[in-house]
Amino acid sequence: MLGPSYFYHRRLIEKSKGWSPSEILEYQERRSAHLIRRYGDRVTLKEDYRRDLRQYTRWDMPPVTHPVRTGGTSGQPLRFQADTFARRQKERAYLFDIWSQVGYAPYDLRICYRGDIRGGLIRFNPIENAWLVSPSATVERELGRLRQWVRTLPPFFLHVYASSLTTFIDLVGEDLFLSLPVRGVLAGSEAFPAGEQARFEQKFGIRVAHWYGHSEYAALAYCCRQCRGFHFYPTYGQVELLPSETEGCQRIVASSFNRIGTQFVRYDTGDLATPPGGNCTTNHFPRVDAIVGRSQETFIDSAGRRRALGPYVFGIHGPFWDQIRDLQVIQDRVGVLRVQIVAKPGADRDLIQQTLGRRMPMARLEFEYVPAIDRSPSGKRRYFVNGLLAAAPQAPPSEPVLAPVLAPVRQARRLRRRRWIAAAAVILAATITLMSLLVMRADAERPATVRAHHGRDPAVDVRALAQHEIAAFVTNRKPAA
Repeated sequence: MLGPSYFYHRRLIEKSKGWSPSEILEYQERRSAHLIRRYGDRVTLKEDYRRDLRQYTRWDMPPVTHPVRTGGTSGQPLRFQADTFARRQKERAYLFDIWSQVGYAPYDLRICYRGDIRGGLIRFNPIENAWLVSPSATVERELGRLRQWVRTLPPFFLHVYASSLTTFIDLVGEDLFLSLPVRGVLAGSEAFPAGEQARFEQKFGIRVAHWYGHSEYAALAYCCRQCRGFHFYPTYGQVELLPSETEGCQRIVASSFNRIGTQFVRYDTGDLATPPGGNCTTNHFPRVDAIVGRSQETFIDSAGRRRALGPYVFGIHGPFWDQIRDLQVIQDRVGVLRVQIVAKPGADRDLIQQTLGRRMPMARLEFEYVPAIDRSPSGKRRYFVNGLLAAAPQAPPSEPVLAPVLAPVRQARRLRRRRWIAAAAVILAATITLMSLLVMRADAERPATVRAHHGRDPAVDVRALAQHEIAAFVTNRKPAA
């Protein structure tokens, strides 16, 4: 359900869209100053949080916080603590703003084909008003049942990864997909190849809401429909673009604005972006031209130079993408790239190989035509497999000498603290919610003349927004049979 934190952030988002660059800078400096005073101003890495998570975590006490783990698509997953009560509300506020670009209203029906979904091929989540289709369960013997089911659906939004969108269309069949009442596509967590989003929208006549984010909740950007670049929400977190070893790319370094749970401070996300070119009149949010991938998605060319894969492969325009269904690039030798391709029937293999050869003369290409490319259980496909990184020897993790001695003492201390504070935290959360509802009710009962005397009342806006969201929820939460 939508609570006070959701409505607070929805109002903050709308307000920030009218801010000038100086107002954005002033807001972010005020929020980040607290983090710098507490943790310092050095750039942090994943290992800093693995080594001493407690140092970067505030108010770590269940049920106020709960453990979260990243997906681990770039290597070993990272565990940290997240705010139990406000985080989900904040995320919904920003995601719903992004999804509204394609006409989504809170609790419109969604079909989700992404994530590691358990419980069979298809199941319904009544809280989200969403049907969940398991990527790992869409095996050949279940496709007939899947196709029969999608024919019964009322208008819906399709929630996918960029890479699982193509897979979903392939599974149900392009002709059937064209006949489905898809109102829009919600695609996050991965970048589309250059021009692929525009080609999809033109071919199928369906708009796509696309965004960049990560599990650490430090940065969030939406793909602008005007400039096709990525605009970072300045009220979500602070983003810096720092130099990288990869030509033409900058590192995305982010600081989170959450007050409870693990606080990421000047955190190197491991993602790379190309700096902005030209102007965009939509707003004054910080922006980049493209998110080109993670620092792990870089290859070593014949001269020993490190290069980002994205601009060379996914920057291709023209008939190239009409020839293939899928591809994956693998490097296990310096200067050599093994390109696995799932070609369309009747594809021009000479065109495919000549196009890639012209784009990447700095490496020797070896082509393999395969029937399919393996995906993770969540439905994601890795565009690049760095065999060099996997083969590199890993240094053994260091551990302080006193850690084994102090660990039981710290654990006992945490348990005592949690027992005393857990009940108080639940009562506090319930009290805050009740007070918010009472304020809204009291305001509704105030005479109109009193409200007019005091001028514009922010609570009126919140109440009106709440009524709108609740009406949308009641209207749209009924699922398909």
